Amino acid sequence: MATHVLVVEPDPRMRDRIRALLRGCQIATSALDDASRLLAHVTATPPTLIVMRVERPATTFYMALGALRRAGHDMPVIVISRDAQVVDKVVALEIGADDYLVEPFDPMELIARVRSAVRRYAPNRPAPVREPVNPESYAFGDIEVNFITRRATRAGQDLGLRASEFALLALFISQPMRVLSRAEILALLGLSVAGRSERGLDVLIFRLRNLVEQAVGDYRYIRTVRGKGYIFVPLGTLADDVDGSRHA
Repeated sequence: MATHVLVVEPDPRMRDRIRALLRGCQIATSALDDASRLLAHVTATPPTLIVMRVERPATTFYMALGALRRAGHDMPVIVISRDAQVVDKVVALEIGADDYLVEPFDPMELIARVRSAVRRYAPNRPAPVREPVNPESYAFGDIEVNFITRRATRAGQDLGLRASEFALLALFISQPMRVLSRAEILALLGLSVAGRSERGLDVLIFRLRNLVEQAVGDYRYIRTVRGKGYIFVPLGTLADDVDGSRHA
């Protein structure tokens, strides 16, 4: 089956640039200038892959991507954005993107990512049976995290997370049940080059815990693994201690 890429880009010059790049590598393209029409367009003419450039405010783009995934369309989506912070990448990937490319980018890197995504994608495979999900949000315990508005709420009440706290929570959500060292967390948050110390990270995690770990008895969502780092354990996923460290 021939590869056909749908380019979602409101800026006509950037749209023409991306399409010319793809066509120069013998990749057929079509274009859409309004992300709000993405679902209707894909339903009528499904592409092999979507390249979506996201500009702020990103709400329209990510609502369109979330609607696409809820409708069952599972073709790869590569997001292009100027936002290089880990929280922006986590938000895009949690909502339904398969890859994230930061501008400015090397043209051949985009081509390589398109080809790699197409190789991994098998459009004729049986569709997996999945529970209905809302890729725009994530819930654990009595907390709901909205990746589009970047808010965490409990019973509808905003927890008032700062940008750094939300970025940390989004990072943990993207890596559930995986022990992350302090150095790894700092690097993923892009803070290691900013001189943030591991002690500073501990303080940030302490603040986040105080905000999210209420009304759950002695349960810890974010647990300390002595000598190794931290692990995010969604409620009900693991009731036992992690590596001998009880609710630390």
